[in-house]
Amino acid sequence: MTLVQTNEASEDVRDLPEVLRRAIADGYLVPGTKLVERELAVKYGVGRTAVRDALRHLAAERIVVLTENRGARVRELDYAEAADIYDIRAVLEGLAGELFAVRGSASAKKLFAESFEPVRKALESSDTTATLLATDVFYGYLLTGAGNTELHEAVNRLHVRINQIRRVSLSMKDRSEPTIEALQGIVNAILAGDPVRARLACIDHVRASAVATLPVLAAQELGP
Repeated sequence: MTLVQTNEASEDVRDLPEVLRRAIADGYLVPGTKLVERELAVKYGVGRTAVRDALRHLAAERIVVLTENRGARVRELDYAEAADIYDIRAVLEGLAGELFAVRGSASAKKLFAESFEPVRKALESSDTTATLLATDVFYGYLLTGAGNTELHEAVNRLHVRINQIRRVSLSMKDRSEPTIEALQGIVNAILAGDPVRARLACIDHVRASAVATLPVLAAQELGP
């Protein structure tokens, strides 16, 4: 698999690592995609040194794999890593829900609730890309509402891998309805200002997703 076209040709590439990070998180560059320095340099209008530095940056974050004489590629999903990320997500998102329920202003909670509707519509239409984008907005409001900068940054560091795992989850049949119900439960708990219910709703959603998705990742890793 080689580099695919994205809709980011006009992107401001002063922060090329972030541009590539977002392309990977949004699914334009899927796991296993070869990242050819020459192609990236032409696409983003930068020198190959800038591309090389960006790829090294992403390799340090374990988003990209650099192999001698074989170049770079987007890291494939790993079952053990996905399981670890689910564990971390349960703790961090549970805390975010708890804090938002207590600390969030009425206006912040209103925006959060309104951000759920695009997620619901995207899930119902089985539009994976739209769902990922809307989900990013939804969780952005959740984390901002929690009012904890360190928590927000901790989740952001996992953003690419979380979205890669979500894409696998969204490809599964019969996941839309339980996901909608779970996210609605989170919204309801936060609007009610109930920190315990909000924390548990976030944790239960992550754990349910893990139960559904991890066996798929395990099967993919084992191969045919």
